[in-house]
Amino acid sequence: MAKYGYLTPVHPGFRVASSRLRWLSHAIIPALTDHAENGEKPLIAVDDLTFLTPTQQAFWLAVFEFAQVAGCASARKSGLKKLWWKMQVLEVPPLPPEVAAAVVKAYIAKRGVLIESPELYIAHVVRQSGGVPQAIQDMLDASAKERVVDKRRIREMRHEAGVRYFDFTPVMIVTGAGLVATRYVALGMGDRMLYVMAGIGAALFLAVRMLLMRGSAR
Repeated sequence: MAKYGYLTPVHPGFRVASSRLRWLSHAIIPALTDHAENGEKPLIAVDDLTFLTPTQQAFWLAVFEFAQVAGCASARKSGLKKLWWKMQVLEVPPLPPEVAAAVVKAYIAKRGVLIESPELYIAHVVRQSGGVPQAIQDMLDASAKERVVDKRRIREMRHEAGVRYFDFTPVMIVTGAGLVATRYVALGMGDRMLYVMAGIGAALFLAVRMLLMRGSAR
């Protein structure tokens, strides 16, 4: 890389615009091409691929031809299918509770955080973070700003990583199918009351379904 100079790795602090992207392409692709001609394939590590755009996808597809890329992403956008096809997806499991607790203890000791009940604090952070390293970091950084972390503050600490969701899809499918079947049974039996009740249930089911879909879209 002597031909192209050496840049100390820094956090850019900005999103890459299309003009900057063209500049990066002209600066990086030739350097990677020279390395490939010498039989070398450098490894490029990317901390977050979650927010890539289709415009940036073309740049990374060109990089993939001459380098090995390792990156992290919390979600895979459907508009970047070509990029994901070139990558091997490895699911990263959450940290075991004992490892997460060790991380929290090391942070407390290093930063000197004053905590009224350390054991309660550690258990709460481990549970709320769900073993996700970024969630642990967020909670630790937030509590480090407090002069003293008391029990009330510990109980108030929350993180979305620790939220558990229940999938109602099977319940909704079974309920909808049951209401439709009930209406046909009522027609076959000539039971007008059952037919009316099944119709009311179907209307309520559709209303609840629309509300749930609207809430999930926000």
